[in-house]
Amino acid sequence: MRRAFIRLLEISWIVRDATIGGKLRAVAHVLRAPAVGYVAFMLNLLLKKIALLFGVDDERAAEYPWILHQLGLFPKGSKVLDVGCSESILTHVLVMRGFTVTGLDLRDYPFRSRQMVFVKRNMADTGLPDDFFDGIVLVSTIEHVGLSVYGQSLVDNALDAKAIHELQRILKPGGLLMITTPFVGKKEARVTRTERQYGFRELEKLIGDLMILREDYFSLCRYHHALRWVRQDRNCAEKARFDEAGIACLVLRKTDALTIDGDR
Repeated sequence: MRRAFIRLLEISWIVRDATIGGKLRAVAHVLRAPAVGYVAFMLNLLLKKIALLFGVDDERAAEYPWILHQLGLFPKGSKVLDVGCSESILTHVLVMRGFTVTGLDLRDYPFRSRQMVFVKRNMADTGLPDDFFDGIVLVSTIEHVGLSVYGQSLVDNALDAKAIHELQRILKPGGLLMITTPFVGKKEARVTRTERQYGFRELEKLIGDLMILREDYFSLCRYHHALRWVRQDRNCAEKARFDEAGIACLVLRKTDALTIDGDR
């Protein structure tokens, strides 16, 4: 880890006199080392938590700690897919945990680790083999699928369900899917230009045959100028108002072979 900190300090020297493009290339090069990426991830998470104290909202301040806590559910050496990885360095954490990591995104991934594989494909049509991954992680990704953001040119309101079905196909029987997404409780689901905000009904329809192994819900609370993400179980979430969108965090298990739509 000491070497990783030294490499991070070197970034400021490397990019000091570079153009913007040169700076980005230099940072991307340094972050390709998993240990450096891991340290950068944890520092970034710390900054997000500190920002909450000053009233700056960031869902990742709740989502990332929750995901990190759940990673222990993956057996050692698991093959793990990180979906929607382009703007994240979570893949570095997965590599450092000893997993065999694949990243999937429509856009390029300049920060990919040397110890991972990157696939540039649509998550509704991955081209990956059946029953391949032990685990799949989606952090604030499914709500954008099929909307005209993040490199997507066509709008398809049903593409989120198609994407979950595709991920279920490439997940091994007994494999785990970890998902975080905006959530509005018992209220009617909302769709903005950039994201969906799911209610209980829409989430249940989305996950289909996948079994809920764990579920937590977060609501945003204000304390004077500070913000805090408060975790709730399902019973509390069913009673909460969710005037502002919260977060649903689910661990889902594929129970057996993929169900064909016509067999449901």
